[in-house]
Amino acid sequence: MAEHDITEQDRNRWQRLAHDEVGVFLSDARSLGLPAVTWIIATTGAITGKVNALGSTPAKQRADFDAWVAYLGVTPSGRTRRDGSVTLHAKFERGDLVGGAIRADIDPPMDDGGGAP
Repeated sequence: MAEHDITEQDRNRWQRLAHDEVGVFLSDARSLGLPAVTWIIATTGAITGKVNALGSTPAKQRADFDAWVAYLGVTPSGRTRRDGSVTLHAKFERGDLVGGAIRADIDPPMDDGGGAP
């Protein structure tokens, strides 16, 4: 095995580090009143936070995303699609080995007739 080959031990270590950081996020979320989001940890140790869309309004989704962006101290970017939906994301780093992104996919509000505005 070459010196630069990634081992399963490397992947497991990266995931453990990310898991520990998600634990910090959850603890801080509880004490700071941050909204719950879905957290995913990749085999590379990258963390992805996904803002909840089910049972949430577009304004609430945006507020939840903005709360996490403020907590993480990062600058968001986004893109609006032709249908009016918006994809927001912001990359973050936590120390030398842990990083990832927070994301939100926000659909436009439905009008009273059930269609898009």
